[in-house]
Amino acid sequence: GVHNLADDPVFGVGGDLAFNWGYANNGNRIVLTGGYLSPEDANDDNTHGLGNDFLINPKTDVEHGSNYKHEISNIQDCPAASCSSVRIQGTDHGTGSSLKSGPVYGNYAIYVSADTKTFPSGDLLKSEIENDCDSALIPLL
Repeated sequence: GVHNLADDPVFGVGGDLAFNWGYANNGNRIVLTGGYLSPEDANDDNTHGLGNDFLINPKTDVEHGSNYKHEISNIQDCPAASCSSVRIQGTDHGTGSSLKSGPVYGNYAIYVSADTKTFPSGDLLKSEIENDCDSALIPLL
């Protein structure tokens, strides 16, 4: 079976893909609408997904520092004021004291198709990956 599903930033929540989610001085490249999405003026560092930066102007893409950027964060309820341990997949993150390295559960790839139930892998993988959710992101484990 699938392990660590509750932590997964894609399959741990449902909903549609949202790209370039910006709020206060934070931004995320890819999130799912079924997860927690911080309001535009909330500086709570509590939206988690793929390609995260918690010290950036999301409207101008100007960084205020690289201490809190990270590629993949686990799904968690960890608002900035009370959170001292933001769980990250792997070690690809800034030096912020609250960012904690963790295991990497897999790799992520974006696959766009009108049919989200199957993933044609062709000769490269010699198999088909079945997907039971409506997301077009498939974890390649």
